[in-house]
Amino acid sequence: MKKSICVYLLTALLALLGCTAAQEAPQRTVTGIEVDASQAKYWYLSGQEIDPTGLVVTAVYDDGSREPIPTADCEYQKPPFAPAGEKIVAVTYADQEASYPIYTLPSSMETEEYKTYQIRINENKSPVTLTPVLVGENKPFVLVCPGGGYEACSPYGNEGYAYAARIKELGYNAIILQYSINMPHPTPLDDVNLALEIIAENREYWQVSMDNYAVIGSSAGAHLVGCWSTPEVGYAKYGKAKPAAAILCYPLISLDIRTDSVLLPENADAALIESLSVDRQVDSSFPPTYMWIFEEDSLKPQVGRMDAVLEENSVPHITRYYTGGRHGLGLAPGTAAEGWIDEAVAFWIEQIH
Repeated sequence: MKKSICVYLLTALLALLGCTAAQEAPQRTVTGIEVDASQAKYWYLSGQEIDPTGLVVTAVYDDGSREPIPTADCEYQKPPFAPAGEKIVAVTYADQEASYPIYTLPSSMETEEYKTYQIRINENKSPVTLTPVLVGENKPFVLVCPGGGYEACSPYGNEGYAYAARIKELGYNAIILQYSINMPHPTPLDDVNLALEIIAENREYWQVSMDNYAVIGSSAGAHLVGCWSTPEVGYAKYGKAKPAAAILCYPLISLDIRTDSVLLPENADAALIESLSVDRQVDSSFPPTYMWIFEEDSLKPQVGRMDAVLEENSVPHITRYYTGGRHGLGLAPGTAAEGWIDEAVAFWIEQIH
């Protein structure tokens, strides 16, 4: 009995001491919060919710102490997506607020097959957009760059959506880039780099793999992806992975015959033209390449030169010459070239297996 009384008294004493200590413990008040978004998601597509992954939120207390806060305990106010541009996300915790920037891409066109995201409108009113045409499944993607002499670029035409739709039918992802037009180098290459950054940030949302991507372009678009495939002005300069394959459709290879090209700035010198002549930048590291062109196309001699340097440098490649067509036919239905894209995609996949 005495033992039970002692235990009871000891328990009561400890409870009293604990209560006293709790009463004496200072009650801190949150006086502010800080947000570090350096490792957080930056590019947001229309309709996406704020993803706090990578955010570091810190509470600042009135006693000068600081402690990290679980991001799940915070509230986030999503900014409007339109127009495209940098926006602010408001973060709230314990009636305290901080903010950090994100960049939003509103949807500028939506159909049952695709949604187009507007990256920006240039000062010359030319839009830069991305149009994913997806199977998802974490499969690799092809970045599609339509042609137009750097003076036009339609994501929905026979060199854009037509390619992407067929690539999807073949079981792979395609993302069409509407790049800047009537703007000098390196603006279109900057657009390719930016497109890859946006795709990388949204790869989980789109369910695409960043590994072993390919690039495909037609005419001037082929020149653009050809330049991207060279380290001097393309992927290595921007710190990106080399494409697993380059698919060049009736490509412009060299600017020698287009010295009036809008791609060349007014102060363009011989060294710049040299760097933008794809055939002169080819070495053994150039990506495996698929090319095709009609015999009747005036760019055939350029394709011939490109084919020769690929052969000289032992770059895996296929070059097809067809008759009975002309420049700009895209998938070229009803001609001898019809079906080239199936062979090109098979060539790409062969390189990554």
